[in-house]
Amino acid sequence: MSAALLEDAVVAAQGDGRPSRRGTRWRRLLGFVVPLVLLGLWQVVAEVELLSPRLLPPPSVVAEQFWVFFFGETGTLTLAGVVPFTGAGGDHLLSSLRRAGIGWLLAVGVGTLVGLMLGLSALARDLLDPVLNALRAVPIFAWLPLALVWFGIGEGAARALIFIGALWPVLVAVGDATSRVPRSYVETAQMLGTPRRWLWRKVYLPSALPEVVTGLRLSLTLAWTVVIVGELSGTTSGVGAMMNAARESGRTDQVVVGILVFAAVGLVADVLLRLATRRWVRWADA
Repeated sequence: MSAALLEDAVVAAQGDGRPSRRGTRWRRLLGFVVPLVLLGLWQVVAEVELLSPRLLPPPSVVAEQFWVFFFGETGTLTLAGVVPFTGAGGDHLLSSLRRAGIGWLLAVGVGTLVGLMLGLSALARDLLDPVLNALRAVPIFAWLPLALVWFGIGEGAARALIFIGALWPVLVAVGDATSRVPRSYVETAQMLGTPRRWLWRKVYLPSALPEVVTGLRLSLTLAWTVVIVGELSGTTSGVGAMMNAARESGRTDQVVVGILVFAAVGLVADVLLRLATRRWVRWADA
């Protein structure tokens, strides 16, 4: 019997109210109910024409455009004269994923280093906290003009905006979590011979990992949502660029296609990150 099954058996025998693994799986299936209900309401609204199809196209039209976006004959339709749509879904998606990935990885690296510095050094916290908290309050759209001036139209500005948007959740999570690590952990590690210069890696970061993982999830979501802001900086590739061009062309159905792509990729990315980090924080549930 595996450890997980043994744990479920013990819990069931104790009767402490925790649901069984099978019950948990059934409850997770309920997560599909709400999307199906929303889809049904969407279809009803479209059929009774409560809203103009121009404002809310029916699901059948969106599904057709979704297929055309990814599997249509390449190059037969462009939006706003320069942004391809038909058959360009894969290329647009890869462009957006590449921008989001590069910006997010840079944000994770910088945010972790600065967060550790804030969490471990009272002097650094006193010096940098006011400036960082002020910059964190600046809306991401406010950075757009400055990013265009500094990095020009295209990739540089887009990646800079994604980096800025994804930085703060990591920085705050790492800084706050490491500053709250119990002093007893540090003293125990030092008694066991851990050098002071390695305390951040042996004690602070592992102890802070549950909160850090939460920060990583928020940061990844922000990196993906800020992609559309970055792609307003003059790029002609990416899901956000396609949506902006579709808006200018009055194609609401294609805008909805972009929204669905963003939603699906964001969900998959979050699930993959949770699976990848589960073993790091499993001890916190013990």
